[in-house]
This record gives sequence, structure tokens and C-alpha cells, in this order.
Amino acid sequence: MAAIAAGTVVPVQARLNGELSHHLDDGIAAAAISFTGGFVLLSLLALFSPGLRDALRRLAGAVRDGRLPRGYLLAGVLGGTFALAQSTAALITGIAVFTVSAIAGQTLGGLTVDARGIGGGLRQHPRTARLVGAAVILVAAVVSALPRLTSTPAPATVALPALAAIAAGFLLGVQQALNGASAAASGSPLAATWLNFCVGAVFLGAVWGVKTLVQGTSGQPLPTSWWVYLGGLCGTVFVGASAFLVRRIGVLLLGMASIAGQLAGSIALDFLVPSGGRSSPSALTVLGASLTFAAVWTASRRPRGTAGQ
Repeated sequence: MAAIAAGTVVPVQARLNGELSHHLDDGIAAAAISFTGGFVLLSLLALFSPGLRDALRRLAGAVRDGRLPRGYLLAGVLGGTFALAQSTAALITGIAVFTVSAIAGQTLGGLTVDARGIGGGLRQHPRTARLVGAAVILVAAVVSALPRLTSTPAPATVALPALAAIAAGFLLGVQQALNGASAAASGSPLAATWLNFCVGAVFLGAVWGVKTLVQGTSGQPLPTSWWVYLGGLCGTVFVGASAFLVRRIGVLLLGMASIAGQLAGSIALDFLVPSGGRSSPSALTVLGASLTFAAVWTASRRPRGTAGQ
């Protein structure tokens, strides 16, 4: 339930970042500002929290001692890569194809990471229940996206961007595993979250800088509405919760539960705060969201005889 609740903040973040991107006419700039905002918030928290500063020192010590591989520090780049895919590939594929492709990548990533124990987590070879749950989550994603698939460009046009979305979704699962390792080494999911946003902000800032040098800026001023800058806060909640939960339930189940939360949150947003003249969610979208909860329930079932183990 905690992973589902964490997933509900993702559509809120997407809505806020989308508004910022619309005002700036630059999706990469919006992603960089969102990551930077999360990093600033966490740095302010570290300034006033001795516990978080101690956790960051433990994290640095784990890297020096070799208990945490240095490559794990780059988890924020993987998160930044997904943000880049959202702001580029989704413009070509359309939201429906991007969502289905990213969910397929997340599901494949979750199965792979859990099976191989990437990030130092407990190896969890896919049981029948998990495989069935993964299949149902993919069906649910397609069902939810059906109302929007009619506006999708020709298959040849979207093939490569869709593959990029699958890869970005896969890397998101790897990122969660690496963040879980950082949280375990530091004893604090907040320390892992700070590291994630620090690296991600630097990565996206560099990409934004290169884009500006090559293409120039959009020339749009920063919006004055303060609430459009809250996407970073939503991101810190999701990443922090994921870092805390990933070693407890595994990457696959975490991804599936967060997808269920994302779809439920999206439906709630469309009902309560419709955007861009959209109508209420269709029956197929609601059915797809319901299927995701069934998938999470199926995948989380323990085999008989394992209770209490």
C-alpha cells in the first residue's frame, strides 16, 4: 500500500512539470529545474538535520571503504535519463505509446533486477504469481491507453522512440535498486534521495547547457506561479519512498504497485482537476487501473507454505 501511495504523486509531478514545460516551451529545461528544485529542498533539509548529515557521511564512508561501488553513485543519471525520455520521446510517440512502452520496460527491468540481485538486494527468481502479475500489468497498461491510441502516429515513426521509452523504463528499475543500496549503506533513504537528485540535477543541467549552446533558448521567461515549481518536491517523495521500500518488496513489485498508484492518481486528477479540456477518464482507463491492482495482488501473494518464513 505504501508503494501504491507513493505512486500517486507521480502524475501530480508530471502535471506540474508539464505546466512548467509549457510555460518555458522547453521540456529539458523543465526537467532540469524540477531536479534542481528537489536537490535544493533536500540540501536545505540536510542543513538543519544532523541525522541526514550523519547519513551522508556514512554514505561517503561506504564509498571510500568499497562497501558501496562508485558506479552506484550515478543512479541519478538513470532517473535523469527517464526525465529526458519523457520530455523528448513522448513528444513523438504520444503519451499512450510512451506510457505502455515505459511500463513494459519497468516490468522487464523489475524481473531482471530481482532475478539477478542487482544492487545487492535479495535475489527473487520469478515465481508463477509474479510472472502472471507482470503479464496482467502489461495488459492493464494497454487497456488504459486504448482511448488515446487512435491519435498515435504511424508505427514506423514511433518505433525508435518507443524502444527508447522501453530502455528508459528498464533503467528506472535499475535506478531503484541502486538507490536501495545507497539507502542501506547510509542507513537513510533521504541520503540516497539527496545523492540521486544531486547527480540528476548536474546531469540534466549539463544536457540543458549543451542544448542551449547548440539551439539557443526558447526565450520564454520563467513563470511567476510558484506551484509549477513543486515537481521536485513530488519527486523527492517518490524517490525517497522507493529507496525505503525496494529492498523490502523487490523492484518488480515496487514498480507494479507504483504503476497502480500512478494510474489511480491520474484518474483522480482528471476527475478533480481536469487539464487541457480533457473529458473524464473513459471506462477503459478505469478498467485498466483496476487491473493493475489485481496484478499487484497476484504478484504479492506468497506461495503456500512460506508464511512466517
